[in-house]
Amino acid sequence: MGLGDILGNFEKNRSAKKLSFMNDDLSNKKVYSISQQATSGRMASPPLNLDNETVNLINWLAKEQGLIPEAALKKAIITAAYIYDVTSNQRGKLLVQHSDGSIREIFLK
Repeated sequence: MGLGDILGNFEKNRSAKKLSFMNDDLSNKKVYSISQQATSGRMASPPLNLDNETVNLINWLAKEQGLIPEAALKKAIITAAYIYDVTSNQRGKLLVQHSDGSIREIFLK
């Protein structure tokens, strides 16, 4: 499962119109570009030292999504990077529509 697969699979349904990330989406392009750069810096290849809470959440996400833990972690990181870029760099908003129809904004620090 590659970055393009993950970003391409996110879809929202609003007012009977199906919206999906487009190839011209600035954040999509930016996150993909960053992911393709040569690896450098302080982050080493796994193994990572993760606390029990994080491991439990990765395993839960994997089970819920029918993925292996590594794929669930990758998907979570790509999602976080995309949301960060949209909300911080593109000055977008992260809105969630609850089952009761209410819409709330999620603020990330």
